[in-house]
This record gives sequence, C-alpha cells and structure tokens, in this order.
Amino acid sequence: MRIVTAQLNYKIGDFAGNFAKIAAQIEHYAATADMIVFSELCLSGYYPRDLILQSGFLPAQNAILEKITALTLQFPISVVVGFVEKNTGKGQPYHNSLTLIHRGKRLFTYHKRLLPVYNIFNEARHFAPGNQPGICSFQGLKFGFLICEDGWAGMDNYLYAGDPVDDLMAKSLDAIICINGSPSNLGKQHERLHRFTAIAKRCQAPLIFSNQVGGNDDIVFDGASFVCDKEGKLLGSLKAFTEDTGTIVLNKNHIEITSDYQAYHEIPEAEFFYEQILLGLKDYVRKSIFNKVVIGLSGGIDSALTLAVAVKALGANNVSAITMPSRYSSKGSITDSEALCKTLQVKLYTRSIEEEFTLALTQFKQVFGETPSALTEQNIQARLRGRILMEYSNQTGALVLSTGNKSELSVGYTTLYGDMTGGFNIIGDLYKTEVYKLAHYFNQRFPETPIPQAILDKVPSAELAPNQKDSDTLPEYAILDPILKLYIEGDLLPKHERREYHALLKDICSAYIHKVHQLVDAAEFKRRQSPPIVRVQRRAFGFGRQFPIAATYPKIDPTEKTDLT
Repeated sequence: MRIVTAQLNYKIGDFAGNFAKIAAQIEHYAATADMIVFSELCLSGYYPRDLILQSGFLPAQNAILEKITALTLQFPISVVVGFVEKNTGKGQPYHNSLTLIHRGKRLFTYHKRLLPVYNIFNEARHFAPGNQPGICSFQGLKFGFLICEDGWAGMDNYLYAGDPVDDLMAKSLDAIICINGSPSNLGKQHERLHRFTAIAKRCQAPLIFSNQVGGNDDIVFDGASFVCDKEGKLLGSLKAFTEDTGTIVLNKNHIEITSDYQAYHEIPEAEFFYEQILLGLKDYVRKSIFNKVVIGLSGGIDSALTLAVAVKALGANNVSAITMPSRYSSKGSITDSEALCKTLQVKLYTRSIEEEFTLALTQFKQVFGETPSALTEQNIQARLRGRILMEYSNQTGALVLSTGNKSELSVGYTTLYGDMTGGFNIIGDLYKTEVYKLAHYFNQRFPETPIPQAILDKVPSAELAPNQKDSDTLPEYAILDPILKLYIEGDLLPKHERREYHALLKDICSAYIHKVHQLVDAAEFKRRQSPPIVRVQRRAFGFGRQFPIAATYPKIDPTEKTDLT
C-alpha cells in the first residue's frame, strides 16, 4: 500500500480554503497512491477554541466532510482526516476525531482519548474523551490510530491514568498512523522523535507521524512529519516550516520511504528562532485582515531585528518604519536606523516628538501643579511614540509590530500604551541574549542585507533620559536571562540546561534573585494587555502561563536544585 502524508497549512475556520487544499492533494495523488493521511482537525484548522461553539461551525464542517467523502467516489484513493464530531453520549458536546473514508463511505472513526489541559492546551473545554482503541483492519492490513496527545502518556508523563498505546501493543499491527496538530517550540522536534520512535518499538509496528504546518495566532506548527520502522529507527522526515508531502510503501509490518522524504537533521537554535518567528509573522498577516506592517525604529537591536525579519517574511514593499527622536536620542539612533532601512530598502519616516514632548511637560505642570517625575517623563515619550505609530496604522491599515523582548516583558521594563503598542510581537518570546544570537545568525544567513554592526555593538538603552542604559535599572542580561528562564520555565527545561543556569548563578545572592522574581510577578498586569506574541519557548506568556493579577505570590527558593541529577 502506498500512503501519502500531507503536511499542509490550514486557516482556522476557513472550511472552503481548507477543503481546497485537501481536495488538491486527493486529486494529485489519486493515480499514484492508495491512501492519503492529513492532520488533526484539518477541516477546521487547529485549534478553533470557542469557534467550535458557534451555531454555524459544525454544519459548515460537515458539509466539507461530505464533499471529501464524495471525492473518494470520484477518485480511487482512501483518506484519513481529522475533524470535530458531535458527541451523542454524556460529557462535553464534541469529540476530536479522525475518520477513514473509502469509496464514499466512512469505514472507521476514532475519538481522541487523551485531551491535553496544560500549557497552551484546553481541549477538555470542548471535547469528551473517546474510550475505544484505534484499531482497524483495512485492505488486508491492520492499523493502529492515534491522535497527537494519545502518544504522550507513556514514559515519564504522569498526567494520565491510562495510555492508549498500551491497547496497541501485542496486536500484530502493520502500521500505526498518528495525526497531529503538534505546536512547535524549542526542543519539540527532538522530544517528538524520542517519544514516537519509542512507541513504534513498543508496539513493534512502523509509525507514520503526520503533522500540520503554519502559524495560527500565537502558535506555530512546524510540520516536520516523519516515519520510523518497527524498531523505532527514524527513516526520514518531511521539511520543517513549509507545506510538504511524502509517500511511503507499506507491506506487512514493513515500511519504506520514497525520495520525497529527507534525512532528519536537528535545526540549530538560532535557525529555529528565525524559522519560527518568520512563519508566525507571515501567517498572522496572511490569515488576518492586514497586508502591511509598520515598526517604530529606535536604532536598537530589538526594533532592528523585528524590521529585518519582517522584510524577509513580507517583502520590503510591505514594511514601513518610523524613527521618532527626542532630546535624549543619540545621533546613532537616527543614523543607524537610516542605514538599516537603506540596506533593507524600507521606507523610513522621521517624526520628531520633541515639540509635543515639551508641550506635554508644560501642560502637565499647569494642570497638576507639579513637575513630572523622571518615570512620568520617560513614559510620556514612549506614549507619544505609540500614538504616532497608531496614527500611521489608522491612516494606512498597516499592522503595528511591537518590539519588546521576553526579558523586558518579564520584568515590566516596558510602557503600557507606549512601546507595548501594537497588534503583534514576533520577538516577545525571545530573551535579550537570544535576540542578539538571532541577529548574528541573520547577518550570517543574509550577508547582503545585514543589521549594521553599530546596532549590534550598541549598549542597550531606552534613550528616555540622559545617558540612560538598561543596566541602570536591570541586571546585565547575561545574568538576568538565566534567572528568568529558571523562574518562568524551570520545570520544563532539560536537566542539563537547569544545571548550567544554576552554575551561572551560584554566586548571585538569593535576595537579588528574589527581587527579579518580584518584578516578574508585579508585571503580570502589563503582560495581560500585551499584543499576541509568537510562541517560541516551552512556556510563553499568554495561554502558556496563566497567572492571576491580584494575588500574593509565594517566595521561591532560588537555590533549589531538585531533580537535576
């Protein structure tokens, strides 16, 4: 049996567009393959959240499912698709399901049994778990089926009382097919391979892992679908971060890949950062109402990197920049911005805020009877710049990209309605040290359009006060970032990373570390009002880290090194 894995980029709720993608693959492979496997919730896109509850959702989806079923009468190929099915029993109203369609009939349907409710996931809000193993005999072969999380219960995961893979063991399966909406984050590809190659070995059955690709809001799916044999040996993978298809040949308990598949290689960290935020931005703009973006350029590394990636994602004609100097702006903040825009061929507007800043200071004293504090004065400048960016957005329809990195967002080194202004943030899940790492990678990859060295060498500064530096307020980023990573993502980090960060911080006093923790806690109310960010890390702000605003946070012992052996 020749089986095609179709790794496609779906738009949530776009049933007509998603159907067009699926139908095109069915028609293309009908003469050369026997089965085509799509991904989890491919009809609607993953994850529709409360869109599922709208009255027109299920009828629209089911109409598309019927059209796909009809296609299998027209074209001699079997199809596996993921979809939402009405729950006829007790519990939540729907199932997250897959179905095998052949010659105009749905021969087999399987309901996802493990529903993730952690990190960015909340499937139990809408779905009831299935309770039957995914085992089906078809055309002389015996298949086991899983849907994404069904494969994550084993090994060291204790979230679930049962493991669907146990029901597939010792069943003499010819292959396991797992359809997925598996989001991408740092380290995820390696973790998937580790878990699912182990499943193949446990069940002594080849395994086909079919994932979707593309950005949906803050989540990016990397694709990277793969195939392994019954001993868990990885045979090949599809490309990461792009639509791709591949064909395998399955005989009794034996699988072979075709030349469509490539040898798997682990993506280096900086390259992963680039591909993740590039695709996240490209799809956020493409799938929303925007066509263009605008960025406020300060001459610093954060806005420079945001601009550079935006140009690669959208093209220079769809990117604009505005530099907004004040009395505290260095000469380099303007000249470096000009040099960058010249290199990237981006239109740069210069809009001084000095006149309005002076007027704001005068009117503040007139109305409130006192001189603005240093902090108030700084934030006035940031908010003037935010207002100018939004004026340009209103006038042109361009989406404002905010440029705060994760280190700043973590500790509240940001101004509400100022530099936090924007509709999307592509570097908000990158720590400052990672921003520099990505900028150096960008220059290596695109030497013809580099970020100027002067920007890379510049001491980080908000330039809102005389001779201001970030280090006047914050620890050096080489120290701050490990503190933040351990506090925000510590339990999700690999043990070797935690050991490394603890070693870096061994001479830093606990009171100093606790102060950083307090800054993170106090900034929760700001982050709640942040634009969406492209998720990159294992735990991102937003859906991935849900903390209360009005709360007392327990003190964390920064010397605690549990489970590091």
